[in-house]
Amino acid sequence: MKLINTLAIGALVLATAGAASAQTVIRIVASNGDRGATQTAISKLLASGWTYQGIGGSTSSSGTLSVAVNSNFGAWKGTYAGNSVVIKTSYAGALAGIAAVAGHTLNRFVVSNGTGTGAVPNPSTGTTEGTDYEQGFADFGLSTNFQATSPFNGVVNGVTYNKVTEEKVGISPLVFVASPGFPAASANITTQLAQQLYKNGFAPLSLFTGLPADENKIVYAIGRNTDAGQRYGTYTEIGLGTTTAVQVWKPSITGATTDPSNVVYGGTANSHVLWPQEIVSGIDSGSPGNGGFGTGADLAPALTSVLGPNAYKLFDASVNDFIFPNATAGYYIGYLTPNDANSRVLGGVVAAANRGVLLKYNGVDYTPANVQNGSYTPWVYNRVLTPKSGLTGLPLTFANALRDQIKNTDATVGGGLKDDASFRVERFQDGGPVTLK
Repeated sequence: MKLINTLAIGALVLATAGAASAQTVIRIVASNGDRGATQTAISKLLASGWTYQGIGGSTSSSGTLSVAVNSNFGAWKGTYAGNSVVIKTSYAGALAGIAAVAGHTLNRFVVSNGTGTGAVPNPSTGTTEGTDYEQGFADFGLSTNFQATSPFNGVVNGVTYNKVTEEKVGISPLVFVASPGFPAASANITTQLAQQLYKNGFAPLSLFTGLPADENKIVYAIGRNTDAGQRYGTYTEIGLGTTTAVQVWKPSITGATTDPSNVVYGGTANSHVLWPQEIVSGIDSGSPGNGGFGTGADLAPALTSVLGPNAYKLFDASVNDFIFPNATAGYYIGYLTPNDANSRVLGGVVAAANRGVLLKYNGVDYTPANVQNGSYTPWVYNRVLTPKSGLTGLPLTFANALRDQIKNTDATVGGGLKDDASFRVERFQDGGPVTLK
């Protein structure tokens, strides 16, 4: 009997020790536009002593939060509500977040458990599972698009995508920005001009300025890929919807400067081609020109570059000649969040000569107040996505806590806005009518 009791006590001790040392891994797939607020909120929900390691480097609760805020893939290790947790984040895109939750599909995450020094391999470009990336299912996600905007509804390519619960936590404004030298006095883009620019890929500057002398100056469109919430928010806003093929360019830039903070700016766009056809998160862009940059941080440097003659004259290798042989100058126009625009194009460490030009939209300036009162309409909701069923226990508790932390406090990180009483308007679909609440 004594031996049996001893064995039982030993087993209990081992079980207790195992429970005490167990940790929960929570996986999140989200849009780039949600990264700043989400990473900041996670840092506040975890108890002091957390560590973080991602593709941008490593840090801790006594270190620099910007390492985590600027990292698209990474892992946190810490304590939440007395529980040991590892939180793996993949800011792969708005549509990736929807697909991951609605379709319960495998996604790539970093191999780190949140500890260690330096950077880790980028899961999106790695080739070896277990070394460059690991795969797992998202517990929940975040997206800057409604599920209805995405193709991930019902059965798509043999995968069943279920309806998800969408809870708004904030608002991300969008801004149009032109590259250096664009005439500030004509810094306005209308819905009609935006449609023409993105459907054709280019437009004469004279349509912006009204000056015949600007007919030989060409404006070129740049944009985001088929996984980006900012893409769908912008194209639905200007009336192109989600299925119209656009024509955007992929510049080849030389001579750019990389600041110690990893902000890239300046240089010369020596040439550009229609963005090559690509598949992102299972979505085929379908044709050249219909893709785009993977993140706003990747797009921003082009809006600080100066176009060289081969670019603004648009050299066509298929005919070995220029499309606009008489062109004398050229500019890019693209769309960004205010955070990327302000820190990577319009100011921050960007040299004055390389700063872009913020455009009005339909004659209205971007200001937080103009978004809140409904006069400036390019914006999208930030939302937490959870499955209709199946999410339980600590992951569910954490998802709800993260939702509340962002909504009540951290929605304003990176230029976002709170969806509170100060936000006087609402919309029920991406790019839909903006009405009073």
